[in-house]
Amino acid sequence: MYLKKTIRKKMRNTRKREILQNNSSYTAARFFFNNVDLKKIKVIGLYWPILYEIDTRPLIKSLSIRKKVLALPSIEKNVMIFKKWKINEPLFLNAEKFYVPKSDAMQIVPDILLVPLLAFDTYGNRLGYGKGYYDKFYENNKKCSYYGYGFDAQFYEKLP
Repeated sequence: MYLKKTIRKKMRNTRKREILQNNSSYTAARFFFNNVDLKKIKVIGLYWPILYEIDTRPLIKSLSIRKKVLALPSIEKNVMIFKKWKINEPLFLNAEKFYVPKSDAMQIVPDILLVPLLAFDTYGNRLGYGKGYYDKFYENNKKCSYYGYGFDAQFYEKLP
């Protein structure tokens, strides 16, 4: 557990440095469009950026222009769900301190999901904030395709 805490602290600082030094959110959006075939994808789950996460807003705007259905996470009864959201609709800061669609927005399951991360490795492992919301969502939604969305500098050789 100590190792995860140490990695989280290091990667928070790395991520903050990266976002302040470059324009990677646009590069990431281009990379996404060059590597993900959107023809059969109807619903895309994303996150609204917080705490120096790589900015998803350029990607959100491009997906919205392409008329893709967008979904953002929300926590209900300590469980993460996704709710349909349109770019012109307001977002609200929740108790976990991230932005969510309105409470009566339609619940929806994404075809693909962009996942925020603090660190990742070559084995497909990801280190998040430690509450396990995305891990629990994955356990119940294995048909969804998952993509970590972060900076190259967040790579860690082998995560615990």
